Amino acid sequence: MRTSQTLGYMGLIPFIAILYVSINNMGLPLDAKQVFIAYSAIILSFVAGTLWQTSEERKHDRRKIVSNIFCLFAFLSLLVNQHLALMILVVNYILLFLYESKLAKLNQGHDRNIAYMTMRLRLTSIIVLLHGYAYYLW
Repeated sequence: MRTSQTLGYMGLIPFIAILYVSINNMGLPLDAKQVFIAYSAIILSFVAGTLWQTSEERKHDRRKIVSNIFCLFAFLSLLVNQHLALMILVVNYILLFLYESKLAKLNQGHDRNIAYMTMRLRLTSIIVLLHGYAYYLW
């Protein structure tokens, strides 16, 4: 398994651990629900940042703008109530995946794109399910 895949799947561990803590009221000094939302916002921003290209070509300007819009929505999720934050995050994870899928189709034929998008589909699906579960439990 490639390092990026390993790191991608390991990134699910905090989601699962924090969700577990949030539903088991373990008496931590931090609000586990807010920590879950903050971690999710960070991950959404990180993944959106992958849209940036090292190339300074003008054709990548749109990707940079889209990336920044996703980051702004991630930030917004930190400022609203928990249920609305979860909805904002879920919608943006799905939209980001769809945008990346569109970009991947433009670069068809690359094995790396197929493997990466398969991983992204799995990760996005699990993250959406965890957010849905959090919404239901909270």
